[in-house]
Amino acid sequence: MLIWSTMPEEFIFEGMDNATYNWIEAEVQGVKMLVEPSADQPGYAKVIRLLCPKPASYMRAEFAPGQTVCLFQQ
Repeated sequence: MLIWSTMPEEFIFEGMDNATYNWIEAEVQGVKMLVEPSADQPGYAKVIRLLCPKPASYMRAEFAPGQTVCLFQQ
């Protein structure tokens, strides 16, 4: 990663190593993904990234990063 900035790197990366995330691995409709559970809607989560090796899974709009998915089978 390259960052071109006049600011010292101590200011840019300050607190980066202390970040915590509430991400979990889940499998939705046979596709393994990393999601962030929703605090407002129990049983739903926001897609962070796909962990599936199948290229067709990445073409599905409902699994795009930022989309909300149901964690339970319907």
